[in-house]
Amino acid sequence: MRKFLLATAAGLGIAAGSTAVLAEDVADSIYGSNNDDSGQAAPAPGTITVRLNGRFRFFAGWIGQSDANRAYYYDQNTGFASETPFNRFVPTTRPTGSLTTPTTLAAAGYAAAPLTYNKLADYGFGNYFRLYPGFDGVAANGLRYGASVEIRQDNNGGAGAGRSTGGGVYGSISGESVSRGLLYIRREWGYIGTDRLGTLRVGSTDGPSGLFMVGNFENFNDGGWNGDAYTLIAGNIQPLWPFADVGQMYTTTKAIYLSPQFYGFDFGIAFEPNTGNDGNGATFGAGCNAPGFLGATYIGAGPSVAGAGCDDLASTSTADYARRRNTVDAAIRYRGTFGPVGFAAYANYIGSGKVQDSTPRAFNALPSRFQYNGFNVGVGGAAVTFAGFTVGGMIQGGAYNGQWSLKPQGASDATAWLAGASYTLGPVVVGASYFASYQAGASGPLGTGPGGTSFFSQYVGQRRERGVAAGGTYSLAPGLALFLGYLWGDRKENGFDFITGQTQTVAATAANPTPVGSQNNYVHSSELYLGTSFTW
Repeated sequence: MRKFLLATAAGLGIAAGSTAVLAEDVADSIYGSNNDDSGQAAPAPGTITVRLNGRFRFFAGWIGQSDANRAYYYDQNTGFASETPFNRFVPTTRPTGSLTTPTTLAAAGYAAAPLTYNKLADYGFGNYFRLYPGFDGVAANGLRYGASVEIRQDNNGGAGAGRSTGGGVYGSISGESVSRGLLYIRREWGYIGTDRLGTLRVGSTDGPSGLFMVGNFENFNDGGWNGDAYTLIAGNIQPLWPFADVGQMYTTTKAIYLSPQFYGFDFGIAFEPNTGNDGNGATFGAGCNAPGFLGATYIGAGPSVAGAGCDDLASTSTADYARRRNTVDAAIRYRGTFGPVGFAAYANYIGSGKVQDSTPRAFNALPSRFQYNGFNVGVGGAAVTFAGFTVGGMIQGGAYNGQWSLKPQGASDATAWLAGASYTLGPVVVGASYFASYQAGASGPLGTGPGGTSFFSQYVGQRRERGVAAGGTYSLAPGLALFLGYLWGDRKENGFDFITGQTQTVAATAANPTPVGSQNNYVHSSELYLGTSFTW
């Protein structure tokens, strides 16, 4: 659900054969235009420009997601689902008599969870809007500065899951819009710099891994598997977009230096001390032992000691030790033209530490808990354009898992690659891309062997995810675009049930031919959709 980066458009934008447009797009991305599709020019020296840009999108999709319609046993009190029968706890029932003479309460106990049959519709609508307030300024001496905010609509909420009165979780339809209409800050940042010295950006925003990305081919329809319309597909059967222009990377608070361009080259480097996001969450969030919680004579509501959930944690004996710390994101990029041919490429490194495990070891008698590796990832991409045609791709590999989570120690490194092509003719852009991703997935320790070494379940295999995106965009008028797209994707991992989220831990036997996690190891989905985008 990410917006196309202007730097991405810059990397692929030479498909249109216009270096002037390319330079303008790059300036916008570097100097903090907030990636709002506004197309506004930089302010004149000695002035500032205040912006309140926005976007509204609507899309309609026809969806193939039969894999999400499997029957399963379900406990609605806990939300636990299983492919195999299990007993659920039935709490004490309420009295049915009057307040003065209630009937006898039914005894609590266990009963078999019912087998649930549900079918998802194969069509649907989606829409959202976003706001991009900010300003850009240029001093008389050429100093550039500004700040930007991305405000999003909260789209989370199920049937009647809003603040309905008297309807319960399946209650008022209009109550849903209360929850779904809430606004929140997604990103916020400021910048200062010059054309000669480069630019410093600070705040919750994209690092060089996203700003310099080349070869991701999100320049047609709504962005494909990193766009918007894919959200109509059930979440457990969607392939995860493996590249770094996602919220796990661009919402964290960081400091970024972006260099000027030298002979077609520029570079950037960012440092992120922890996973803190917008506001002061890293220091004042839950579990952070914040000053507001402690005093000489007063302890406020909430946690009063450091603990799980605090982004500032350097080490912990809780279960919250699977997060990154001290992340470094560095990239170098080249863009140039050779006669009628344009070429862009970049190389990127992302490395990090992690929250350390400080679990006490009683005379070394307790085995070490299963640990994780920090990031150690290399990425590269390139695109070549001629007469409106662009071909290229990306490849990345190293120590990470899923959509930018840490990799379990002893598990396989992850790899991902993408190939794509697009064609630009006036207001029309059409294209297609294919990506494949291989990672540890649900792989985890079965136990601890001699010397504290970990070993893995033989029943859970490495995860493979693939995605195809195709379609086109037609810019009908300034601020108005129509798009058509098609998506196909699949997910596969031996020993992992994508429908219930269970992992296989035991072998199949005659008495137990289908152990938990042995089913639904392969799922796939598809979608054909139409949409429109309004930007201002």
